[in-house]
Amino acid sequence: PNVVLEEIPKTLNGKTFVVTGFVNHYKNRDELKADIVTHGGTVVGSVSSKTSYLINNDINSTSSKNQKAKSLNVPIISEDQFLEMIH
Repeated sequence: PNVVLEEIPKTLNGKTFVVTGFVNHYKNRDELKADIVTHGGTVVGSVSSKTSYLINNDINSTSSKNQKAKSLNVPIISEDQFLEMIH
């Protein structure tokens, strides 16, 4: 018999995320990345003009990813804001 898994809404379909910095709600960044994929999103390693969101709990970080996101007008969101998107 086929076990039907509960259908997880693909709320992040077509969205691309870059994850950087520390995480609070997940054990590690890989768990957060897995959650993005589960909800239909894509995780990439570097920020580009195609990136939908940069997830970084330190919004004011001067990291290269943050600076690039700002220069490309890519929204930088916290983990909390990400969790609101999927719940």
